[in-house]
This record gives sequence, C-alpha cells and structure tokens, in this order.
Amino acid sequence: MTQGIKISRRTLAGATASAAFTCSLATMPDMARAAQERGDRISWQMCPRNCHDTCTLISHIRDGKIVRVTGDPSNPVTAGAPCVKGLTYPQYVYAKERVLHPLKRVGKKGEGKWKQITWQEAYAEIAGRLKSIIDNYGPEAILPYSYSGTLSLVNNTAGPERFFNKIGASNLERSICSSAGKAALALMYGDFASFDPVEYYPKTKLFISWGINHTATNVHGIKFINQARANGAKYIEINPVRTPTASQADLFIQPIPGTDAVLALGLANQLITTGAIDQEFIDKYTVGYEELKKLASEYPLERVSRETGVSEEEIKKLAHAYASIKPSIIRIGYGIQRHTNGGDMVRAIGALPALVGQVGKPGGGWFYINGGYAPFDSAKASGKHLRKGTARTLSINQLGLALTGDLPETKKKPVKALIVYNSNPMNVTPNTEKVRKGLMREDLFTVVLDPMMTDTADLADIVLPASTSFEYTDVQSDYFGPYVRYNEKAIEPLGESKPNREIFFTLAKTMGFSDPEFDESEEEIIRKCVQWDLPRMKGCTFERLVKEHWFKMDIPDPFLNHKFKTPSGKIEFASEVAVKKWNAPRVLSLKRPVESAWENPKLAKKYSFTLLTPAHAKMLNSQWNNVKYIRNDFKEVVVLINPKDAKTLGIADHDLVKVKNDRGQVLARASISTETRPGVLVSWKNQWIKLNEHASTINMLTPDYLSDMGLNSTFHSNLVTISKA
Repeated sequence: MTQGIKISRRTLAGATASAAFTCSLATMPDMARAAQERGDRISWQMCPRNCHDTCTLISHIRDGKIVRVTGDPSNPVTAGAPCVKGLTYPQYVYAKERVLHPLKRVGKKGEGKWKQITWQEAYAEIAGRLKSIIDNYGPEAILPYSYSGTLSLVNNTAGPERFFNKIGASNLERSICSSAGKAALALMYGDFASFDPVEYYPKTKLFISWGINHTATNVHGIKFINQARANGAKYIEINPVRTPTASQADLFIQPIPGTDAVLALGLANQLITTGAIDQEFIDKYTVGYEELKKLASEYPLERVSRETGVSEEEIKKLAHAYASIKPSIIRIGYGIQRHTNGGDMVRAIGALPALVGQVGKPGGGWFYINGGYAPFDSAKASGKHLRKGTARTLSINQLGLALTGDLPETKKKPVKALIVYNSNPMNVTPNTEKVRKGLMREDLFTVVLDPMMTDTADLADIVLPASTSFEYTDVQSDYFGPYVRYNEKAIEPLGESKPNREIFFTLAKTMGFSDPEFDESEEEIIRKCVQWDLPRMKGCTFERLVKEHWFKMDIPDPFLNHKFKTPSGKIEFASEVAVKKWNAPRVLSLKRPVESAWENPKLAKKYSFTLLTPAHAKMLNSQWNNVKYIRNDFKEVVVLINPKDAKTLGIADHDLVKVKNDRGQVLARASISTETRPGVLVSWKNQWIKLNEHASTINMLTPDYLSDMGLNSTFHSNLVTISKA
C-alpha cells in the first residue's frame, strides 16, 4: 500500500516506550560531555511551527554549521524525542531550495527568471511601490498574508505587524486552523482553553479521541494517554479515518464525515433517556438544558445510525462507556470543525461533558487548544497603537477570491500589493487555481519573504531571503502543554538572509517611519511584550528563561470553580450570542456540510465522494516537503480509496487516477485502504506543486467557503469524483 498509515498496536506502543527509554538515558550532562568530546557546541531552540508540541530542540554545531538536532531530554512534554520532522532540521536549514540573496523578477510571472539584487535595492523598490499604491489606491490596497511558518512572538508578530499597522494595510482574518471550534466552545463555556493535559490526561479513566490523529499532529500527547491506559483507562477513538492510534482503541467508531453533531446528539439522547446524566450538575451550572433535551429527543438510535453510518450497537457501547466510566476526557480535534457546519459539530460534542458532570473535575472534561494561555501582550507586540483609524478585514481562506476581485470589497477596492511571510499560500490556501489566477495578475505587486523558493515565491515580483529559526532569537508558547520556550540563535544567517523583524523594521525606516518601535532588538521586544507579572508566570524572568530554555506556566483548570465567562455565568447549552453573533440557532442548527447529499443532492450525484485532506506525520502544512529525507514520500499526490469503491470503479492499487470537481483536477496515485470508509477519499494536504511529478496539489480541489461560525476554513466539505486516468 502506498503511503498508508497502518501501524500495529505493538509498533505504536513500542515506539512510544522506546522513545521514553532513550530519553531517560540521554541526560543533559551526558549530552554536553559527548558534544564537547566531538568538538561540538550545543545550542537550544524551539520548533516554532504550527504544532501542539512546540518541541525544545538542541542543535549540535561544528565549525559554525548544524550537524544534528536532538530533543531536550529535560522537558516533560517533548522529552528528548522530537518528531521525524524535527530530526531533519539540518537538511531543512541547508536545503538546496534556500533563498540566500534578494531576487527580482525579470521575466514573466512564473517564468522563473530572476536577477540578484542588493538589500538596498530591494528595500528601495518595495518602499517605492508601496508608497505609490498608498498614494493612488489607499493603504487598504496592501494585504499581508501569513500564518504558521513560524508562530513566534518577535518574527511572526512584532516585526511584521508593527509595519502593517503603521501603514494602515488591510487586516487578514487568520482563521484557517481552529477558529470554528474556538467560537463554538466560547459560546458554551466562555472560553476555548482548558486544563493542563500533562496533569489531567494520566488521571482520566476514559479518553475519547474525537476527530484527531495524534500520530500526525500531537505525537507527544500519546505518552500521556498511555500513562492513563497504564493506570487502567479505556481508550475510544471516533474518526472517519482509521488512524494509527485506532489500533489501540477499546472501541473505534467511524462516522460519515460531517455527521458528528448527529452522533453527539444521539449519544446525548441515550444518556438522557437512560438516566445517566448528572442532573444536579446540570441544574446548578447550566442553562438551556430543556432546549437541548428536546432537540436530542429527535435523534433516536435508528435515525442516528442511519445518518452517521455507525451501528446502533456501537452507539450503545459508546453511551454505556461514557455513562459508566469516570472521570472522562473528550479530546476534540480540529478536523471536525473544518466543515461548513464545523461550529455546530463542536458545540454538540462540547455539550457532552457537562451532561455527565465532568467539567472542572481532575481527569475530566474536554480539551481543544490551550493557545489562550500565551503570556504575550499582543497589543504591544503588534504595535496596535501605530494604526490610525480602521481598515477592512479579508479572510485568509478566500485569498483567491480576494485577489481576483470576486469578493464585493475587492471588486470595488482591488488588492494591489500582497506581502507574504511565514506562509506558502499556493500550497496551503484552498482553491489553488483561483489563488494562482490572482497571483498571475500583472498589476499585483507580490513580495515573498521565505527561507525557501516555494511555489508562491515562484510567482512573486521580489523574493527576500528570510532566516530560519536557528538564525535568530525569539520566544513562543505551546498550545498543548503550558510552556513558554526560548529560542536562542544557533548559527549566523546563511547567505544574506535576515530575520523578519530586521526586514520589516528596515523597510519601515526606508519608508520614512521613525517610530521607536522599529528600533527595538529581539531581546527588548521579549522583555517588553512577555507579561512576566502574570500569576501563571510567577517565578519566571527573562534571565531564567534564557538560562533554562523553557518555563512551565501554572494553569489550573479554568472551570474548577464552575464559573464561566458567559453572559449567564453558566454553561450555555442555548446561547443568545450564537444568534446575534453568528446568526445560528440558540442550540444547534444540525445543518450538514454544504457539499453533501443532505444539503446539495444534485452536486452529490455529480461528485459522489467526500474528500478529506488531513495532515501527514512527515509534513506540517507545506513545510519539510522539500527536505531530502521527506520529499521521496511525496513525489505524487496519493489518494486512499476503500476496497469496495475501488472494485466498483475498476481501480487497482497504485493506479494513476483523476480526482476532480468544479474547482480543478488532480492526477494522483491510488492506494487501496481500509483506513477510509466507503464513499470517502483521503489525501495528505499541502504538497508542493513544483516537486510533484504531475504538478498537482490537493488544494486544487478544496473549497473556499467559510464555516458556520469563526470564519474557519472548510477543507473537508469537499465533494469530488475519481476515475482511472
């Protein structure tokens, strides 16, 4: 099978145990002594990518060059065992695609003809073009585009955002990842951040993984789940794709994509009708229960089974486990909420822990994302005070529509300049062909800051060589465990590359801005913008963070006191805010994905397969695709298809196939797999087009709709057809 994700229970458990054992042997004194004997210097960094774990890494440097990267064995989360991507960082830093000098396009867009220019020439050209655009079209004609190439304080926030606030550029709604779930949980609980999983996971007796593949997106969380299992906990997985951890599950449930709210309501109905709810908790700490109860009563077993594809027996087993085993945790994944009904589904799942009274109990409740605990003053970091007046906001998920004038606001006031940093929109943004069409506009001035010559950089007017995280100082916090991590500069920037902070600050001065915010060093920004006096940061200073490399914040479960930041001060099963803010029902709408047989039967007849595009363990969005060790696994787009569907369509394993819809067509390699259910195709997201044998990437097919709340991406509400090529 090509690129499948099969792994045996023994393999996964063994790998986890092996990593922990290795880490216990590799102490810091041993590592330092071994490095010294080799003549190496060691330096501490953090992995600043869009990953729950934010590993603390240790670079081994010889003659000014990174020769290997290992994990910090002293950190409880990452524990000396970075993921496979982290281990390949030396190949990343020294990749042949590194941009080492400023480049200016001299041929047609996309032709690949470049002229090396000096930094002074680059700054002068960019400043001149931006000033002209501001004079003729206004500052809103300039659009920044960034996301998660790095999530750090200095080079993702302070450096770039101060510049864009100063010039008054359009705002970018960066809601591609998890905002529908955040909005949904905030409606119900007043917050989307939860407990410390390092403390709570091992205490639970029932762990339900709902819509997440830990092995690809939160690998270090597995060991804390395994600690719970070693203490007798049961593990249940709910996912339309059979992930590696499903092989360990005591119960694996595989619903039809987009039906998770129906499954959750069916589960709620079972809990209510069997008397398994915690009525005392509900009466004391919630509002809207009767409305939820009424809606749930419309979803008996037979209907839920028919609509979700889950058997009645499996639903009963799930309900019995959730009713009888306590404390229990539901881990809510991000894949669920990347549907047009994503907020609805997270609201439905989020109601369950409150029904059984598990919220605010050690080892109980729900976990989604802990990014809300970052101890950074975002207003200071971004220079919010530098912006005079207001500006329009455009969605990151609709870049193609914005650039082609297919949005009302950009049809009237076109985007004339696009500045891309910490991202690669040609590979990560939905509806790729629409994005390409926009980037090919001759009247669009595009600047790309990137360490690599990406597919996006190929379509730029000017490419600036950005440094990697090994070449500057910065800080970042996890969104899994409660840690703040320090990133020290390991090596000098390669070639003429520079950190984002330096690039944007120098560009600001070239445009004539003299604000002191554009003179601050990395250290000054960190000292000024980390909120050292927060209770959860007690005992941490800049000096301590530099010396110890990471600091564990004190974040007790925010719901331990059963006080909630909602209008009622209680958990709100029914919400007026949902009505006013998101035009959603007080409880749930129970709509299905806009591209589904329920909502659009005509489209579903034409395109009968749902395409899911989850993360792969060897890539993070489009990053690492060009690394030598990893790129061999991504020479082609691979599509997993169930054996029953393959037989019906006459598709054999490894056949070249066409996957298409109205947005585009992708040539891919078929992989027959029981990991996906009938009617569902699976393909790994965000491969580079230029490194693909068929010049394809799966986002040529994904939609640019927005979710029901949170303005989230909707990659998975995606109907396609598949046939032999």
